[in-house]
Amino acid sequence: MTPTVTLTGIVCHKCQCKVAEVLDGCPSCGSESIETIELKQNGTIVSFTVVHVGFGHMASRAPYLLAIVQTEENVKLTTIIDGVTDFGSVKIGDTVRFKESDETIGPVFQY
Repeated sequence: MTPTVTLTGIVCHKCQCKVAEVLDGCPSCGSESIETIELKQNGTIVSFTVVHVGFGHMASRAPYLLAIVQTEENVKLTTIIDGVTDFGSVKIGDTVRFKESDETIGPVFQY
């Protein structure tokens, strides 16, 4: 497994919706007039929780920070935040940076 080092997504040419997934059509309007784009790698934590008991392939990662991050293009995505040593210090509004895209987890950001 080789992690991806760019945060890719799509933009819809019809409604301008952007998402941090590569899809065959726009999830907002259904248009197939989309383009794969590279999203900016900086984001802001808009919501988060500490997962103390993971399940499946995430069990060995617990405890970990699960967050909703908003990128500079206002794309919101659910992600794991690596590099947190003190969960109590994390705040909404903290800046994070894209680290990699893992095929079993999805996008991973770095604190």
